[in-house]
Amino acid sequence: MVENLFINGCSFLQIYDKHKCSTTAGHKLAETMGLNPIGYAAAGRGNDRILTTTKLFFYDNPELIKDTFVLIGWSHVVRNDYLVESSVLEKSPKEGLPTPTSRVRTFTRNKWKDTQWRTWKLTKSIKRARGNPRSGLPESFSVHKNLRLRYLQQVLSMQDFLKLKGINYCMYNALSNPYVSQGAEGLDRLADEVDKRRFFQFDGESHLEFVQNSMVKPESNILTLSKTDDHPNDKGHTFWSEKLYSFIKENELL
Repeated sequence: MVENLFINGCSFLQIYDKHKCSTTAGHKLAETMGLNPIGYAAAGRGNDRILTTTKLFFYDNPELIKDTFVLIGWSHVVRNDYLVESSVLEKSPKEGLPTPTSRVRTFTRNKWKDTQWRTWKLTKSIKRARGNPRSGLPESFSVHKNLRLRYLQQVLSMQDFLKLKGINYCMYNALSNPYVSQGAEGLDRLADEVDKRRFFQFDGESHLEFVQNSMVKPESNILTLSKTDDHPNDKGHTFWSEKLYSFIKENELL
C-alpha cells in the first residue's frame, strides 16, 4: 500500500519561502491523496540534481520503494548542476524546507539533497564562449539540438530507473523548456519512447506557463506571487495539483 509521495524538482516544488507561500503543488497533491510528503526539491537547481538525488534516495532507502509514489517536476534544461568542494558547502539547508514525518525521519536526507549542488546556465555562457578559442565550444555546436538531447536523456533515464524498480510515478514540466522542440529535429525517436501516460502534458503547458497566463487577469485572480515574481502562489499550486490529481486518476497511475 502506498503511503508516501516523494517530491523532487526545483523551487516550484519546494517550500523555499514559507512566508510567501505555504504549500506546493506536490504537497497539495499529497494532501489530496492522503500520502506523507517527502520533499526533495531544491530552488534554483536543474534536472541533473533531480535525477541523481531521486536515484540515490531509493538506493539509500530501498524499503520505501514498495510504498512510495514519485512526483517529478522537471526544471529548465539549460540549468547545469555540478558538485562543489566541501569548503564551499552551505552550512545548513534553506529555511522553509519541509520536514519528513517520524516514520521516514531516518532516511539519508542532506547528504545529496541540496548542499553539495550548484548550478550554471548554458544560455548565459553561450555568448561568452562563442569566439573564445579557450572555451572548448565548437562553432558548429547546436544549442537547441543538444538541449533537446540532454532533456530527453534525463527524462528517459528517470523513466527507466523508476520502471526498473517498479515505482509508480508521474512527471511534468514545472518550468518551460522551449529549447526542446525548436530546431531540434532528428531526436523524435527518443521523444516517442517517453511514456506519455505517466508524463502530464509532455508536449503541452508547463506549470510556469499555467500561472504566467493568469498575469493578464486582475491582481486578485493571478496565480503567481506577484506581477514580477512568476512563482505560483497558494492558488497557483492548488489549481495545478488538481490537474495532476485528475491526470493520475484518469490514467490509473496509483
